[in-house]
Amino acid sequence: MTTSIGSGQIKYPAFRDLTPAGQTAHLWFRQLARALRTCRLYRSDSPIVAQIRDQLLQPLLRGIELHGVWSFRITPSEIFLLDEAVVRPAQRLDGEEGVGKETILPFLFYRDGIRGLTFLPGIPPHDLAALFDALVAASTGVHTHDDLVTLMWQANTTHIVIDAVPVEQTIYLSSRRPTGGGGGGGHQGQSYVWSPAGSEIRADIGQVSGMAQGLHRDTFDDWPLPLEAADVAEAYQKILPAMEFARMRLSTEWVGERSTDWTIQAPDVLRQLCAMSPDAETRALLARSVATWLAGAIQRSSWIEAQETLELLREFDPDGTITQDDLAAAISGLDAGMITDRLDASETDDQARFFALTVSIGKPALDLACSVMAQASKSRTRAAACTMLCYLCNDDPELLAPHVIDSRWYVARNAAFVLGQIGGERVVRLLDLASQHPEVRVRRQVVSSLGGVPEALRMPILFAQLDTRDPQLLAAALKMLTRNRDAEVASAILRHIEAPDFESRSDEIQRALFAALGEVADNSAVPALALLLHKGGWFARRTMQRLAAARTLQRIGTEQALAALDAGLHSRSEAVRSAVYEAINARMSS
Repeated sequence: MTTSIGSGQIKYPAFRDLTPAGQTAHLWFRQLARALRTCRLYRSDSPIVAQIRDQLLQPLLRGIELHGVWSFRITPSEIFLLDEAVVRPAQRLDGEEGVGKETILPFLFYRDGIRGLTFLPGIPPHDLAALFDALVAASTGVHTHDDLVTLMWQANTTHIVIDAVPVEQTIYLSSRRPTGGGGGGGHQGQSYVWSPAGSEIRADIGQVSGMAQGLHRDTFDDWPLPLEAADVAEAYQKILPAMEFARMRLSTEWVGERSTDWTIQAPDVLRQLCAMSPDAETRALLARSVATWLAGAIQRSSWIEAQETLELLREFDPDGTITQDDLAAAISGLDAGMITDRLDASETDDQARFFALTVSIGKPALDLACSVMAQASKSRTRAAACTMLCYLCNDDPELLAPHVIDSRWYVARNAAFVLGQIGGERVVRLLDLASQHPEVRVRRQVVSSLGGVPEALRMPILFAQLDTRDPQLLAAALKMLTRNRDAEVASAILRHIEAPDFESRSDEIQRALFAALGEVADNSAVPALALLLHKGGWFARRTMQRLAAARTLQRIGTEQALAALDAGLHSRSEAVRSAVYEAINARMSS
């Protein structure tokens, strides 16, 4: 039994305190929830889905064989076996173990009108497969076309019995109960503008005079009374052949209807509606309905269906002006995490279909494309997503502005990569933003992406990276800067060499700056290098900077640079002479 432990709080018995039947049922529902979560990532005809579904049957059969018929009572947040809550809401209390993914199951049943669920002995695989497939379909989100009751009725299960709310009952919501007076007793009828409280949800049996509320039943007072009585049994026998024929015909038509996929018939129906009423309003309504269909197909990862639906949408809305906002809102509301998980687990062909579809949709699919790029766990999926974003953002790179400053470094890095593939003057501002990212891996990608930017525009961004303490980033920036001899580049590198904190930087960084200076410097850098060569006077010691200055003068190789080296050979300092000799010998040996 559950007990109250405070205001609005319920304490449930621990797992060890449940009866053996309750423990078995709890474990089975937990296994069912985990199986549902796993199978949402795969198609219904996948061998993995069939294997996981088969693994549920034997525990269920053993549980029923040991403990008898399982008859469950379902509330919005609980599933009861007799008076034991075998599935309960997520709740952590002292001494209690946490609940798992099974907490979503009660709401899935209750939302679709199921209030009771009974498992009879000897359940065939078909019945359990029908229940499992119905739960998978119902748990995929708001784009499901059928509810659990309908799906179970169509499966015609024999050993799984559901107790559902009456299908003829209409529940109306109102702000308050109707008053007895006739003069403005309060709002009457349906109310969708606000969320109703629990006491405001009701379905009064019978018809209240003057009110559109509750379960409506005609009194049939206006029907004429029969003048003669009929023998019921005899009348039934007369109409029985016609009933059997009608039942057989209905069953045959139903089987034929179920054997044809509705997605095959729907396009022709929509085209006929458009032909019957070709005005702009009808076309707009049809386009919005197809946009919703397209979003549902994407959520189900039915890429071929989604591509065909997009082609139908283009018939009703060729330029996208009618449905662009609606389609963007519908796609942004999809479960991007589930779609990404399916793409990670899918084959290359399915991934190619998705990315081609997204590029065809255009800007409305941008948020989904960025979410896939950010959440993908497989490098293959991320690479394809980046390629997709190159096409989507080619005309308007500013769409990537929120992503180049994303706190997740891998998102910002991928956005910088996409900007590099787009290239041109339009991406300079965004790459400048990304170059200020605190993560060095993002800045490395920015330097690489600057290769597609005009030289004059990339120089300021590259100069800013010369302050870095990361050798890889500095090497990439220097490689980009030294592609051509440029006095401005040489001056910028020399400023960093002459900076007071230069000696505090690592030897690797110091050597990289001197080597780059030797590639681009001319006579304007010789005086500063000569000062570094003779730095310290008579008390000069052997240092890396002195040797690097001598080697840089040797690489410059102009008459003025060689004269500075000759002066070093005649210096009174042994350290200076040694640095010059070593630079000359290194040059000759190379």
